[in-house]
Amino acid sequence: MPGKILIVESLPTTRIVLKVKLSSAFYTVSQAAALPEALLRLEEDRPDLILLGADWSEDGKGLALCRALRKAQSGAPVPILMMSTHATPEMRKAALRAGADDLVAKPADEAELMARIRALIRTRDSVEGLHLREEATAALGFAEAETIPFRPDARIVLAAADPATGVRWNALLKPVLPYSVATEPIANLLRALSQQTPPDALVIAPSPDAPEDGLRLLAELRARAATRRAAVLVVLPPACRDLFTDALDLGAGDVMADGFDAEEVALRLERLVERKRLADRLQKRVQDGLEAAVTDPLTGLFNRRYALPHLARVAEISQRDQRDFAVMVADLDHFKTVNDRYGHAAGDTVLTEVAHRLRDCLRPGDLLARIGGEEFLVVMPATDRATARAMATRLCDTLRRDPIHIQSRDLRIPVTVSIGLAMSCDFRCAVSGEDRGDAMVRTLLDRADQALYGAKATGRDQVTLSPPAA
Repeated sequence: MPGKILIVESLPTTRIVLKVKLSSAFYTVSQAAALPEALLRLEEDRPDLILLGADWSEDGKGLALCRALRKAQSGAPVPILMMSTHATPEMRKAALRAGADDLVAKPADEAELMARIRALIRTRDSVEGLHLREEATAALGFAEAETIPFRPDARIVLAAADPATGVRWNALLKPVLPYSVATEPIANLLRALSQQTPPDALVIAPSPDAPEDGLRLLAELRARAATRRAAVLVVLPPACRDLFTDALDLGAGDVMADGFDAEEVALRLERLVERKRLADRLQKRVQDGLEAAVTDPLTGLFNRRYALPHLARVAEISQRDQRDFAVMVADLDHFKTVNDRYGHAAGDTVLTEVAHRLRDCLRPGDLLARIGGEEFLVVMPATDRATARAMATRLCDTLRRDPIHIQSRDLRIPVTVSIGLAMSCDFRCAVSGEDRGDAMVRTLLDRADQALYGAKATGRDQVTLSPPAA
């Protein structure tokens, strides 16, 4: 289904007419006649959009209702679309200040109303999806406690049909908009954006003589990865109102169809920027949670959860391309003695420094992961036996050469490592069947482990190569 819409309207006949129109477009519709019922439906039905049909002709009831609905929300905000028989510019700005996402005339042009609903629900869906993923990472214990985010000054780019219009509009926006605004002609915008950090929001103001230039620009911005997440406000000249629906369906976050009004532009941009900041914040927390799920917090290396699927992928590619790869299991020698003698804080410092040294030795495409207390896994794709053995020897030499210095206690702790090495070419013929890739991973890890035990048993601080399968 396209989405769920809550109609808040005191007149039953109006509610019925709106429900019929929305239901015919396959929206799921719930209804409320007043604030208490609307709050109940908001909590129980979790709508994707609120269509507020109440007018404010009597004591500003519609505005008060809008404020109450906005204040009652938590999590990803539900858009509020107001309708009024008095849709003047001043009333539209009052609605925006009250928390509405837009005000449309009543009776509404059906095509414009549906386009506005689609755009608001599309934006809501993207933010809600990020919010749900953020909740999932938090439930798994990977999300950090939320802090009050630093709010840098938003960057706005105003793309007007000609430089003079951009300069004039910029001057009108400065007293009412708390963001920095740069201007670019529409014809030069894409070139300018390719040479700078993507802005938080763009205002596109097409010329009445060539409005299609603005729509083409909008389509380009939405097609490019650098600007896909930027908020976009399209300011249409009054003579081009017929492009309202096209602009929203092409990806505009908001559209003004009655020309430029500095205060209204500022109000709409503040809403768009707040929405983008929320999406960016959720995206970052989701990304941080995903990184925490596959990263060892002490060393910053990948953990076992990431390493084993990565190794399976390397094995799959190796079989497809008939190229060898190497697997090493490395274990620090006598590490328990380090913890017992110098304390666990010193042991953590040793592990962190060991991780840095190992990572510095390996190639960019090699995998280094911490898979146990003092145990590390190295996977070297597209590697022959001689190269792998030379790298394993180099890792031993690197750790042996310089004791690890703990500056806070002026300690120098000698560290050595034992390494078990297994080559894929030695065991390719030993595994078969549909799960050949998984079997290869298990076999190589087992053989590398056995080789590591051999290195430990014969003196430590050395590399042992697993013998080929019989």
